[in-house]
Amino acid sequence: MGDEGAGRLSEPLSAQEVALFRATSAGGNHFALGRPDVAFAAKEACRRMSAPTRGDQQALRRLCRCLLGAPRVVYHFARQTPGAPLSVYCDTDFAGCPSTRRSTSGGCALRGARLLMHRSVTQKAITLSSGEAELGGAVKGASEGLGLFSLARDLGLHLEFGVHADSAAAIGICRRSRVGRVRHLAVGQLWVQERLRAGEFRLYKVVGTENPADLLPKHLAAAGVEACLRRLSVGPEGGRAASAPAVATDVQR
Repeated sequence: MGDEGAGRLSEPLSAQEVALFRATSAGGNHFALGRPDVAFAAKEACRRMSAPTRGDQQALRRLCRCLLGAPRVVYHFARQTPGAPLSVYCDTDFAGCPSTRRSTSGGCALRGARLLMHRSVTQKAITLSSGEAELGGAVKGASEGLGLFSLARDLGLHLEFGVHADSAAAIGICRRSRVGRVRHLAVGQLWVQERLRAGEFRLYKVVGTENPADLLPKHLAAAGVEACLRRLSVGPEGGRAASAPAVATDVQR
């Protein structure tokens, strides 16, 4: 792309276009609550709401075309044993934002094969290495998993709880004591070492290509999106759910 094309993408939108961009981004954020396949794109669109450009408008249009092409996904809750474990998968895209160089943390929690929640959030601190970014994602996943584990215990469910990460560096930091030789590390994240030694949860290594959270911190090709959705027991379907209420044609004035 030449300088002219790059300059056009950086042009600000008009006031009317900004209003439409913000309303559409908010709608995409609403869809993302139940759509892990568009969670990252919707999050990035919401980050541009303050001063959107032509390039941001094009990205939002691609999100809208994606939702028009696959307007509905279905969560499949297959029958499973009562003692199915609680598993939290986490992944991070290091310095994925080209302007702020901030990383994105993605994570999902499953009980057995059933998806309970997912997230795609931008990290607040600017990390200086991929290991530090992955550690932040693993700590975030551990904190959310401990919250779900505590909720299940309050409901009388005693589950096995494990965190799955694909970063050997983050796993090594979590399993050791103190900072070690790692520099520029937030000491506030080291609480996970104590919780891990206390046996409150287990930490597992997962292959990056088999990590369902790979969908959440970055854009993937269609084949990668479909593979991650299958691991989450989520799939696109056409039509309208039979249990959904019918749309009334008569409107009361």
